[in-house]
Amino acid sequence: MTQYTSFEIIEKLKEKDPEAFRYIYHIYGKMIVGHVLKNSGTQEDAKELVQITLTELWVAISSGRYKEEGKLGHYIYQLAANNWRYELRNRRNRPTNALDDMPFQIADDSEESIERQVTKDTYLNAIHQAMQQLDPTCAQIIKLYHLEEEGLQEIAKKMNYDYNNLRKRIFDCRKKLKKLTEEILSKASHIASHIL
Repeated sequence: MTQYTSFEIIEKLKEKDPEAFRYIYHIYGKMIVGHVLKNSGTQEDAKELVQITLTELWVAISSGRYKEEGKLGHYIYQLAANNWRYELRNRRNRPTNALDDMPFQIADDSEESIERQVTKDTYLNAIHQAMQQLDPTCAQIIKLYHLEEEGLQEIAKKMNYDYNNLRKRIFDCRKKLKKLTEEILSKASHIASHIL
């Protein structure tokens, strides 16, 4: 596999170059998976966190929120660690086996299909289209929680929400985002199958 500098990767990600997503997945995917498995997570949790982390990385880069200072690997690790910490905290505060409350998950079971999925423009575009179709409150909650990494208590204060109601609302919003994203991906599946 071709070696890239962090600066080259950033530029390629800005251009939505599939090679950049493959490269990031190859270099950092195992690190993210390892972190989840070492901290009470399952293989499915790890696969999901890879998707979320790479999506958040792309959003941070494309929005200009991430500025490259030679710390790309550290930033990716922090994104993954923070998301997993939030997820573990939320699981402790909700009933077990509440499968409908799990974060959205789109990829298939195999690692190969996850790699394909995160490298497709259709996947990223589907999430962003779905975000635009969400009601403004849900979109704001997901943006603050997942993209700006604010804690639920901070968001509750900012949006004048009861903390416990917000916890339920964020899971409802994730389910809506998952459903919308899957619908968009389904419509675009014939295009996606020709990308790689």
